[in-house]
Amino acid sequence: MERTPKERLYWLLKLYENKEIEAETFCDEFHLTYNYDLDDELTETERVLFKEIATVAARFSPFEEDHKIYPWVYFTTEDVERVVSGNSSELFS
Repeated sequence: MERTPKERLYWLLKLYENKEIEAETFCDEFHLTYNYDLDDELTETERVLFKEIATVAARFSPFEEDHKIYPWVYFTTEDVERVVSGNSSELFS
């Protein structure tokens, strides 16, 4: 099934929430879709919430060493979970 970029963002959120993909895959795919493919019309709510998720996704690192060497630069899996769960409730309501 072919998805629009906007549909793909929602699909990725559902996959992540359902633990069907890991944080690294989610972040890579969300970042690419949001920053390079998205040309759909977004509501103001979608624009704000997707942007917040995209910011975390773009700066995600699964490597503990990155977080030690560059504190405050990279986001953790916990950060991804927080932003996805917090924003998904509003996006899916």
